[in-house]
Amino acid sequence: MSTIVANEADLYFERGGPSYRLMQRVGLIRGDDPSILRRSIGFLALTWLPLLLLSLLDGHALGQTPGQSFLLDFAAYARFFIAVPLLFVAETIVGPRLTNAGLQFIRAGFVLPDEYPAFEKAIERVAKRRESTIVEIVILCAALVGAWTLTSETLIGGAAQTWYALTVDGHISLAGHWNQFIAVPIIQFLWFRWIWRLGIWTWFLRDVAKLKLALVPTHADQAGGLGFLGIAHASLGIFAFAMSTVLSASAAFRIVFEGAKIDTFKTPFVIALVVAEVLFLAPLLWFSPVLARARRQGLQTYSLLVLRYNRAFHEKWIEGHVPKDESLLGSSDIQSLADLGNSFGFIRAMRLVPFSRMLIIQLAVAAALPGLPLILLVFPISKILDILGGAVL
Repeated sequence: MSTIVANEADLYFERGGPSYRLMQRVGLIRGDDPSILRRSIGFLALTWLPLLLLSLLDGHALGQTPGQSFLLDFAAYARFFIAVPLLFVAETIVGPRLTNAGLQFIRAGFVLPDEYPAFEKAIERVAKRRESTIVEIVILCAALVGAWTLTSETLIGGAAQTWYALTVDGHISLAGHWNQFIAVPIIQFLWFRWIWRLGIWTWFLRDVAKLKLALVPTHADQAGGLGFLGIAHASLGIFAFAMSTVLSASAAFRIVFEGAKIDTFKTPFVIALVVAEVLFLAPLLWFSPVLARARRQGLQTYSLLVLRYNRAFHEKWIEGHVPKDESLLGSSDIQSLADLGNSFGFIRAMRLVPFSRMLIIQLAVAAALPGLPLILLVFPISKILDILGGAVL
């Protein structure tokens, strides 16, 4: 596809940045290949493997209690083997979809030619924010602080004596120190880095929403043609799934080994669901004023067109101003009247957000899926089958 703006190759969100270039230097990333498996193995070698070895030295690989046993910690497996690899996988799913959605504005003609310079400036700001060293230093500092305040344990609680405590039974825990000062900060850095990239995308959308966009009020997606944004944001469900996986694993540990009730975790899961919906849908609200304006203008324009056509139709077919050689049967005027009415109906049904209810449901399902196995920990499978059978019958 031919280039429309000079710097459109700079519009991407998954690659680049100081940490990305560092991983390229040390060989974790080769060229522009995402190197998901290589990075996942490197991450585990720096986090989970040292924790295993240190917990063996501490005597907490299988400790006196489940909470003091590293190998029984479901949340640890969820973090290291599921959540973080999914962040790497997101670079092959989320990143390209956001890039394609961004370029769709010009390739589909929504951005008018006289706005191309402003669109190029928006891409320049994307690249500047993405490559900022200062921002990634701030993210690193936030990760170091978040290791003490923003973990699943601080959100849903847990036992006081755990394998990751800095001291266990009065003795310094090597695994606890490695977890607190190395493993968790790395995990949080990767999370915060993606949140920053989504912030860059949000600012880009804000810049585009300020341009004069040639929306199509009669578009079948009922979003003026911007429905592709909702489709792109459906991929963000991978983050909701990863976040919920860690919460579900922590909850499963407490249910299995501490006898916690499943009702205990209602609030954390509701909070996670709300955060996911707001975080992934809010960026699209920049286009609500644009869509509202396009809908209002479309209704005004098509209302006049419908009025003129209906009057002409009435004069021709009702008042009898019909040419002698023309028959009402099979006349294209009837089809044109219906088509015009359908177009007006599309405008009336136009949404003020560039996404549908289906996207809200998809994100909710992605956030809820990891929690479904918790039901099996509380209800026997036979009882669940009886309930389902009763519902069917």
